[in-house]
Parts: sequence; structure tokens; C-alpha cells
Amino acid sequence: MEGARAQWAVDRVDAEGYEPDLIDGAPVGEFHQLEPVGSADKLDVCVWRADPATYEYLFENEEAFHVLEGAATVRLLDSGERIDLRAGNVGYFRAGTRSIWTITEPFKKFTVIAN
Repeated sequence: MEGARAQWAVDRVDAEGYEPDLIDGAPVGEFHQLEPVGSADKLDVCVWRADPATYEYLFENEEAFHVLEGAATVRLLDSGERIDLRAGNVGYFRAGTRSIWTITEPFKKFTVIAN
């Protein structure tokens, strides 16, 4: 049916087909997008993974995630707060939050970003 939009999508966190995630042209990890064909793009849903590294990250949109593997420390630039993340943690950050991520163990998270 031409023009019909899928109502659902199912995938696996161990899926193949990851794409590079870049900040200012520098690789910071990889993501595997999960969305139905013809999605309205109100949410970006993906699995994101990265090896140990440190980089600055601006949450351009509201973002919620579940840490599946690994560990990281997030320092909030405006308040100086430090947030330690490990497998099993669930997090949420408001749009506009400026941060520095230090990934200390290979890291994987299931992420939902509002557009």
C-alpha cells in the first residue's frame, strides 16, 4: 500500500548495522536507529554505544535512556554536578543541558530523544 506508515518497529540491542555518531566531525560512538518506515519523527529511538573516551555533549533535545552496559561519568557544565552511570541506571536530561561525558568502560544505552 503506497504511502502507508508502519505502526510499530522491533529490533534487538545486539543488532548489526550501527552507524557512526559524530560531534563536530569527531566520532564519539555509534548508534542503531529504531523506527518504523515513514515515522513521523517525533521521537528518535536508538541503541547507542561507545568505547572509553571523553567529549563535550549538548543535549539539544530532551533525552531519556537506560544504560545497558558499561560505565560513564557525566559532568554538568552549568552546575558542576557529577553523575555516575552504570548498567541498570535510567537517566533523563532536559534540552539545553551542557555536559562532559567520560566513558570509563565500553558503554551501551537504549535512548529516546524528543524532536
